[in-house]
Amino acid sequence: MVNSRWTWEENKQFEDGLVEFAGDCLNRWERIAARIATKTAAEVEQHFAVLLDDVAAIESGTIELPEYNESDGFRSPESRKSPNRSEKKQVAAQRKVARPWTEDEHRLFLIGLEKYGKGDWKSISRFMVKSRTPAQVASHAQKYYARQEKEEENKKRRSIFDNSIAESSSSLASNLCR
Repeated sequence: MVNSRWTWEENKQFEDGLVEFAGDCLNRWERIAARIATKTAAEVEQHFAVLLDDVAAIESGTIELPEYNESDGFRSPESRKSPNRSEKKQVAAQRKVARPWTEDEHRLFLIGLEKYGKGDWKSISRFMVKSRTPAQVASHAQKYYARQEKEEENKKRRSIFDNSIAESSSSLASNLCR
């Protein structure tokens, strides 16, 4: 007798078995059935055939996907679609205007950087710069370090080897003409 009703737990064990015992595995259906004590190998194989038929019907468009509530943990097909241009503009319009960092926020950022170290943006945000999110702190740090690096490059003493061939030949030509 074939029991056509499958519980959630049996379906989960079936899915796990399909993953563990690939299509080329010997005695695949027997092994999966051994995990599901209430089903035979023939029932497991039949369940797989029905699953393949369902997938083919969904992919061909003969069966529409059900509408799920987002509270069920599923996203509806509409929410999975990428927003169109007008929706993107609405999202951009809803985005808050960037607020520049104050001197106090920056000072607290530097203290937090010294105390918690580079990369612990969550702690710096939580305990030092409470008016900023960890993402904002990380972004500020990225800009801060880029500025520091740029200033270091400007402070470097130029070497004779920094010049390119074009610069060297033009300065050489100007010196020879004198």
